[in-house]
Amino acid sequence: MRDVRLDDPYARIADLYEAEHRGWTEDLDLYRALAARAGGPVLELGCGTGRVAIALAEAGHEIHGIDTSEAMLAIARTNLGSRRLPLRFRRGDMRHASSHDEFGLAFCALDGLLHLQSAADVRDTLRAAHDVLRPGGLLAVDIVNPSPDLLAMRDGVVRHQATFAGPDNSQITHFVSWDIDPAAQTIDTAHFYDRLSDDGVVHRRTTTFRLRYLEQDELKAALQTAGFNHPELYGNARLDPFEPDSDRMIVVATKPDG
Repeated sequence: MRDVRLDDPYARIADLYEAEHRGWTEDLDLYRALAARAGGPVLELGCGTGRVAIALAEAGHEIHGIDTSEAMLAIARTNLGSRRLPLRFRRGDMRHASSHDEFGLAFCALDGLLHLQSAADVRDTLRAAHDVLRPGGLLAVDIVNPSPDLLAMRDGVVRHQATFAGPDNSQITHFVSWDIDPAAQTIDTAHFYDRLSDDGVVHRRTTTFRLRYLEQDELKAALQTAGFNHPELYGNARLDPFEPDSDRMIVVATKPDG
């Protein structure tokens, strides 16, 4: 799931998002290992342009990917092309995910869960994931660890996030700013994508959306409310132990048998 508003902020930058993230492979081994451990089929919540889903399908896993952004899904379908992989993309809201299938693994990668705007949205999403998993199935969530140092360092600052080759191979520079409200746990983000043309003119595309970060205790409590027990907590995609200053907060939870 991306932004739940009717106005899709990814529609303005979906091709740039794809160009920036298509080479990101750091978490792929994690999801391949979880899919092998849990068995298929696999449900990706917030599949975006299909980066992880296509990699898992190429490894032989049956994948279902849902996202609210039609612009992102259009790119995902283009990336899939005419290949006969066990993969289906559809538009859907992770808060209300439902299926006639039972899944061995459901996951939400790379901060997708932060697009949920309330604690109730988080609870609904985790309950929906619990409902579509078979007994013993796994849920994995990867979100940023909102450590005090990270929030203080990024609040009100425009920072360079990446420079990458755009869809037409032109150089794109991506800047991000955060405006953080600690009381509401929200991050109002602004994204600026700059391309310098041959005549020296800067062409900029922008988009904005709100994220809501989760503290460790809130996430664990929501998992328990949804019916998951004893979540495993890690600090990165290599499954190193979680520390207070870890960059990531990766949770793997199991739906109890019976």
